[in-house]
Amino acid sequence: MDSGAIQRLTDRQKDCLRLVAQGYTSKEIGRVLDLSPSTIDNHILTAVQSMSASSRGEAARSLTGHETRQKLPRESQALAEQPHSGLLMAAADAPTLTILGRKIWTLPPFGGQKNELDSAERSIRVIQVAAVGFGTVMSLTLLIAGAFKIFS
Repeated sequence: MDSGAIQRLTDRQKDCLRLVAQGYTSKEIGRVLDLSPSTIDNHILTAVQSMSASSRGEAARSLTGHETRQKLPRESQALAEQPHSGLLMAAADAPTLTILGRKIWTLPPFGGQKNELDSAERSIRVIQVAAVGFGTVMSLTLLIAGAFKIFS
């Protein structure tokens, strides 16, 4: 793979390809990077075309292979294995306040995905759904009671 083509990739394209190399789908990458899946597909398609790769998998393997060959000899192993983007670092490390806050207020996805949460996270998600449901029912109740009071 041409080293110059890899150097011309944007940081966002590299982030997307690194996640492709880890087996993420466009939808999952979109969740990690807070972008739509179609935007992720556009970044990956542009990267694949600029690298003249036959597939997104080949482009991802080329990028990760190129980056592992580029390690400096004096670079410590722990430093060499860190993600190259601040966005990926925030997603890969322990939850920061922003990610933790987003996690608390984001409802779990509905269907179509295997539940890989541990029991504590699952309990938190159940409580979140119950709280949103309770709030919705209370809001509707107050709205209807107010409407009856106004029209009676």
